[in-house]
Order: sequence, then structure tokens, then C-alpha cells
Amino acid sequence: MKYRFHHDTLSLSEKICEINHVTLKDLDVSGFEETQNIALLNEFKKILLSYKDKRFFIVGDYDCDGICATAIMSRLFKDLNISSNFYIPSRSKEGYGLNKAIVETAAKHGFDVLLCVDNGIVANEALAYAKSLGLVTLVIDHHEYSEAPCADAYLHPSLFEERYADMCASGLCCLLSQAFRYDELSLVYGGLATLADMVKVFGYNRYLLKKAVALLNEKDFYTISYLTRNKKIDFECLSFDVIPKINAVSRMDDVLNVNYVVRYLLSDRKEAAAYLSKIEQINTTRKQLTKEMAALAERLADPKKDIVIVSSAAFKEGLCGLIANRLMNDMGKPVIILSESDGLLKGSGRAPKGFDLYSILKKESDLYSAFGGHAQAVGLSIDKNNYETFVERISSEKIEYEEVYKDVICYEAAEYAVSLIDELDELKPFGQGFEEPLFAIEDFAYERKYMIQGIYPKYAVNDALEAICFHTALNNRPFSKIIGNIRKDTYHAGRLSFVIEDLA
Repeated sequence: MKYRFHHDTLSLSEKICEINHVTLKDLDVSGFEETQNIALLNEFKKILLSYKDKRFFIVGDYDCDGICATAIMSRLFKDLNISSNFYIPSRSKEGYGLNKAIVETAAKHGFDVLLCVDNGIVANEALAYAKSLGLVTLVIDHHEYSEAPCADAYLHPSLFEERYADMCASGLCCLLSQAFRYDELSLVYGGLATLADMVKVFGYNRYLLKKAVALLNEKDFYTISYLTRNKKIDFECLSFDVIPKINAVSRMDDVLNVNYVVRYLLSDRKEAAAYLSKIEQINTTRKQLTKEMAALAERLADPKKDIVIVSSAAFKEGLCGLIANRLMNDMGKPVIILSESDGLLKGSGRAPKGFDLYSILKKESDLYSAFGGHAQAVGLSIDKNNYETFVERISSEKIEYEEVYKDVICYEAAEYAVSLIDELDELKPFGQGFEEPLFAIEDFAYERKYMIQGIYPKYAVNDALEAICFHTALNNRPFSKIIGNIRKDTYHAGRLSFVIEDLA
């Protein structure tokens, strides 16, 4: 990784804005008001209300965005006294999005309107089939598309003005929901999904993110607070304590159906407490399996390869993306992890910034049963008989990286103080288009060094600062500068922790 170090005398806020090419005004959503009279929303509202006496079948997606979008629309229909039910397909058994089997199920059970959320924008074959069976088809989706879907009406971020750009599906559903009535829980779910889907953090998205966290700290929304175990809620808490638990069930869908999570988000307090233990248990199992799979993947991986490809029947399909991401971070190169079942290899690939894994893999599309994604993240399915050819072709590819620099703000050790974190917190949320910078301490010196669990070095820098490194690959490397992130010490008020990401 290459770094661009900043030593100038601008304030932290000014420096971070300069690095991201934005102004403080771009980040200000204090006066943001949701537009209740967007023509597109009004038209979609009329369409929904015109079918108020019909039965709606909501088809969602199995990630946090799709789950929250399904819950938001279910809440809306309940408040409007519209009859509805929902279904999210199994990640491992059915794959992503609407298909003919789901359409047939909806028609067989007497539903009149098919509503796809967080999917459907490119499912034209299934949508056409639904229309042929007499179903009304509606789509609320944010994925890329090249032509209008075969639907009676649809909502997509590209149809809205700039300040609503890059909404996730839950953001779209939330905007629509609020156009009918004010619903705080839908705002919370919309903000949670916006954080999970890593969309741009400006305009409506930023408003929704900040609104959700503010509401969660003002009132007890038990379906979220239960998942945090009543911690103080901030963006980090949602990212590390809530979103992984919501996503865990779909990754482990052979143990528990993902529709269970939607029911949890829609439950009353007593029901939520009963649902919670299963979700917590699934997440605990997911973490243990991820740890075991990562260890196996590390043993099987060939670090000499430019693109690391690892396949095993021991891998669980829903965890392949997590393992690929973990190995990619550790090895600093593209990683593809594939599970194996019934002669089919299915999994995910992750690549560091500056490497377009999607373009490399797309060249071999004749080998895949399914393929999709973007530059840094892909999903694919491949017949086992094509695996050796796949590995051979990918291994022969000429590997090129764009030059990518990470911005690093340098301070002397004595300059790190809680006030710096407070200033950093005021700028949150960080995300797409507004990234949190790394920090550095040059001429690094420390008073004492400890080893945590015998493998993680921890440095007592001064009375207000300690530094710790969890990347064992950095152990024993000579250095004079530490690079990483700063956080408040959760155990000692007034102290900071410097979490080391790299050494130089």
C-alpha cells in the first residue's frame, strides 16, 4: 500500500474535507427536509393506493438492505390496512432475486401484486412471467440496469434528483414510507441498511444515517437495542454489533431461514426477546465457523499467486465473501474463495482498491453458471469440471494495479488527545465519497511494550495513548512509523487507542 502523508497546519476537519474534496457545507444536513411532494413518489403512492384492496407479495433480498426494505414495506402496508406477505429466497438454495418459482408461489396463493425490493430491476424474464399470470408487478431497487424493468411501475435512485442519489433499497422504501406517514422505526431501519450497504454518505443518505443514530439514542427501539446488548449506539456499534447479526442468518440459512429476521424486525417486544436468542446463537456459530474456515483457507492458499484461488467442500457458501475479504486484507492481493457441493463451486472474490477483479473474471464468462459484482467484489458459480481451466486461465492473466494512495494525517504522539476524537466524531458518518483518513506517528517511541495473548504487540506510548497491532504479519518488521486508526479507550476515560494497520 502506498501512502500520502499530510503534515500541514489545517484543522483536522479542514484537512479531512480537503482530502475528500468536499466542504463542510456538503456535509451539513441539519436543515434537510424530506421532500413529501416528489412527483415520482406521488405517482407511486397513487399506484399503491389503487391496489389497496388487493393482496401484495413482497419479495426481498437476503442481506441487511433487503431484509430492512422488506420490513419497512411490511410496516407500511400494515398501517395502510393493505393485506401483504413477504418472502426472501435462500442464499444457498435459490440464490439472489426473483425467479419463476417464486412467481408461481405468489400466483398459486392468490396474491395480486408482486413487489420486489432490493431486487427485480433486471429480472425481466420472471417479471414478464408474473405479468402473464395476471400479477401486477412493482419494483423498488437500486442495482444497476440498462433498460427499464418489465414492471408496471418502479423506483430507482437514478430517477431522483442529486440529493437522493445512490440510495440503497431501504433508503428508497423509507423515503416512500415517510411520504405516507412519519414512522420512526422505518427511519431507523432505513439508516441501518444505508450504513450496511456502503452507499455514498451525502444528501438523503447522510440525513438518514444521522437521523437513525439520533433516534436510537433518544428512544428504545428494542429490535436494535437487544442486538447491541444495550450499548451506547453509534455508527461503529451498528457496524460491528448489529449489521453482522442481521446478515449472519442468511449466511447460515441451512440452520435458520432468513425470513425469521424480518419477523424479528416486525415483532413486538415479547416476541423479539424470544427471537433474539436464536439470532445471537447463529451469529456466534457464524463467527466460529468463519475463524475455522479462514484458518483452513490460509493453509490452502498459495501466497506466490497473483490471484489467490482456494476451493474446498469444507467451506460454507454464505461465508466465502467474509473469508475472501479477510485473506485479501492479510495478503494484500485478490482472493477467490469457493465452496463445493454437488459438483458445483460457488463463492466470492475480493480485491484491494486499484485492482479490477470483475473485469479479469468477466473474460472467462463462458465457464460460469452465474457471475456478477463490481471491481472489488464478485460472486460466481462454476461447474467443477471447469475449475482447472478456470484456475489456468486466471493464473495466466497479466496483473495490473492502478496506483492507489491512502491519505495519512501525521501528528506527534503528544498531540493525540480526546479532543481530536471529538472533532473526528463530529464529521461522521464516513463512507463512500467521504472516507475516514488514517493517522500516523512518526519517529515512533514508547515507554513499555507488552504482548497480548503472546502474539499481539501493545505499546504504552504515554499516559494518554497506547498502540496495539492485531496483524501478526507485521510482527518482527523493523519500523520507525506507525499507521492506523485512533479510537477512544473503552476502558480508560480520557485515553486513546491507536490501532495499527501498517508499519513504515
